Amino acid sequence: MYKNQLQELAQRSCFNLPSYSCIREGPDHAPYFKAIVNFNGETFESPSFCSTLRQAEHAAAEVALNALALRGPSKALAARVLDETGVYKNLLQETAHRAGLKLPVYTTVRSGPGHVPIFSCTVELAGMSFMGQPARTKKQAQKNAAMAAWSALRKGELH
Repeated sequence: MYKNQLQELAQRSCFNLPSYSCIREGPDHAPYFKAIVNFNGETFESPSFCSTLRQAEHAAAEVALNALALRGPSKALAARVLDETGVYKNLLQETAHRAGLKLPVYTTVRSGPGHVPIFSCTVELAGMSFMGQPARTKKQAQKNAAMAAWSALRKGELH
């Protein structure tokens, strides 16, 4: 998923496509991998070794996207690519599935005049509710709620 988003960011920014290299360690019967992605002249490394090359490459791409989303002129573009692809909704669903939890439930409320509606959305996951920023479309309101939930999960605000 992250590799695709990094590639899309490169295409939208007219950069060269990302290139990956890997470090392989361990015995032949149980190798583990660390990946490095070269993106627009910068290198980003997966934070730890992974059991598959694919996981390591996705981890390196995630590091790159997160770093790019926090700085420079590509900040807005990187954030928009992550948002447009619906990555946060996918991440919440995948996390719930892996943890054996019920899938996230989105509750959207419409307000405002009919010609200029405002949608507010709350997502429930593991007995917790997260509210996103209001938006002009139901789809965007759901993405905003998913982004709020994912941000809280990443910051450890659940414990």
